[in-house]
Amino acid sequence: MKIFYTKGQREDPVASLATLKKILARFVHHYVFYEMSARHRSTRQLFSVKNIFALGQVDVSGQHELVVTLFDANNPAHSIEIVNPHAMRIYDEGKSYAVAFYTEEHGDFDVRYYLRDEGEEGKGKERTALERISLPQLFEYLEDIKKAEVVEVVEPGKR
Repeated sequence: MKIFYTKGQREDPVASLATLKKILARFVHHYVFYEMSARHRSTRQLFSVKNIFALGQVDVSGQHELVVTLFDANNPAHSIEIVNPHAMRIYDEGKSYAVAFYTEEHGDFDVRYYLRDEGEEGKGKERTALERISLPQLFEYLEDIKKAEVVEVVEPGKR
């Protein structure tokens, strides 16, 4: 896999599994913005999946093909697996830090996995009560509001 480190206008290739592990370890215990996008080569179709989650662990493995697995710290059922990327680009612009993986170019789609550091876990990314509520709970809450008896308040002497 080719790893390109981009800082400003300079681009330097770096390539080793140990380097890859160090780069990805920077995201552990941080919130990350994640996007997987696939663009069809012959049409203008674009498929995209986005999410923000706290990264708990990164696993880099594979003897014949590289497999990068990202584990969600708050949801053991959620993980992202990037299989056999051929290149990775690192964006280091001081305050922002991101990486993009590009998968092998077989088939009709160009696939890109993008991770951006959103800050340390527990600092500033705490979910509000509205974000923690499930969709069915939200609908129940809205239904309760509709059913609530509305009391009209009339100022004295205005009747």
